[in-house]
Amino acid sequence: MSLRFVIDSNVFIEAARRYYSFDFGTKFWDFLVEQAKEGVLCSIDKVFNELNKGDKTDLLKQWANDKFKNYFYPTNNNEIINSYKEIIQFVAKKNNQYSQQAIDEFLSEKVADAWIIAFAKHNNLIVVTHESFNPSSKKKVLIPNVCKDFNIKYITTFEMLKELNFRL
Repeated sequence: MSLRFVIDSNVFIEAARRYYSFDFGTKFWDFLVEQAKEGVLCSIDKVFNELNKGDKTDLLKQWANDKFKNYFYPTNNNEIINSYKEIIQFVAKKNNQYSQQAIDEFLSEKVADAWIIAFAKHNNLIVVTHESFNPSSKKKVLIPNVCKDFNIKYITTFEMLKELNFRL
């Protein structure tokens, strides 16, 4: 099977904090690793950096470093960087839609969102995110909004799990 999905930070964070905590959701986490090993899904280095902001006791940080580290793909090739530039230039020009603070946050090197979209665009992947399309969003540049502008497919975690026939 070939690579189909790239996973946003919020998918990992929400799962760990809410519905698939490491206490009882191990099957979910094992499934992600299994699918990554089979080349079906991945994430990117910028997401890895976001997940590593926690302290040493953060179970998500530990999992990312111990079990999933090889599946955070680099974003430092010219084609992805060119896609990234195209995306940030496009969003920067939408100052009539988004607040300057929203644009600044989206353009920040600390946020993986634009990089996820660029990686998906370059590799023709589906973005997996918890964000929802909202054409009237002004306070946050939403991944689905930008994906729609660039004709990139996006889905939720649960839609991805359904497509991959995940079972508890």
